[in-house]
Amino acid sequence: DFCLSRGLGDVYKRQIIYSVIIFAGVIFFFVGSRYAFQKACKRRASHPANLETADDEQNSLSTKNEKIIITASDGVRLVGYFYERKKNAPIVIFFHGLWSTGFVNGKPIYRITEKHNWNLLLATLRAHGESGGEYSTFGALEKYDCRDWVSWARKRFGTESLIFLIGISMGGAIAMLSSNLEGMECVRGIIDEGGYTSPLEMIEINSRDKLQSKFLVRIFSELVNVGARIWGRCNLRGVDACKALMNTKIPVLIIHGDKDTQAPVAMAYRLNNSCKSEKQMLIIRGAGHTDCYKIDPLRYENAVYEFIKNHIT
Repeated sequence: DFCLSRGLGDVYKRQIIYSVIIFAGVIFFFVGSRYAFQKACKRRASHPANLETADDEQNSLSTKNEKIIITASDGVRLVGYFYERKKNAPIVIFFHGLWSTGFVNGKPIYRITEKHNWNLLLATLRAHGESGGEYSTFGALEKYDCRDWVSWARKRFGTESLIFLIGISMGGAIAMLSSNLEGMECVRGIIDEGGYTSPLEMIEINSRDKLQSKFLVRIFSELVNVGARIWGRCNLRGVDACKALMNTKIPVLIIHGDKDTQAPVAMAYRLNNSCKSEKQMLIIRGAGHTDCYKIDPLRYENAVYEFIKNHIT
């Protein structure tokens, strides 16, 4: 009887230890996923441009426009700034990059659209600036916001409107991710600069320097995705711009810098190879992430102009 009770005692101890380990693991995973998700996706404080010290072009971007407010399909308030140059001209909807603004990332497109008398909407992404939402989801939910902006343009300017999407970095990925959604057939073309293939791949690439371990990088990206599913109500693992481009009929122009380390140029080639619609690709030599216009403004503008001109008829 003594040996039996001692044996049962050891079993109970092991069960208690295992239970404590499992419980601690669950707590760690829960707390870790929340921390990782907030670290990667939680809204950050924005600093609007100081109009007293801004240049003339920055003043124009910030003041000479019409403020547009729409409600996203999930109820989030979205804000954009519209510049109407000419009736019946192409309407360019621009999406900025992560933790940036249309007033910053959109300067090249503002110049190009103003020069050619194209209408421009600078859309403010959810969890950025004046738009609502607490978390960025790297395109998982923003692709539907993109469709909502297209719907706004069609309602305001008619079903025959010449709508083009242009995005930089995450904005480019968002435009591509929306390309296979129902209701996007009216879009005449998509221009992507520096967009990525998928959020998790982008997160892993950009966390390598800090974490310096493939294992920790993979754990971090998994924790971000778990956090996204719990608090962001989306699954980042299913978000893939290559898959979207495999199922779109919208013409696509991909612009990318060959020195891009945040979204390596290999991503541009994969996106281009995946695209089954009419496509073009422009690689800017010597350009890093979002530097393409700065490095070669003439080739950049010519590529954008020719692409839009060829798809307005």
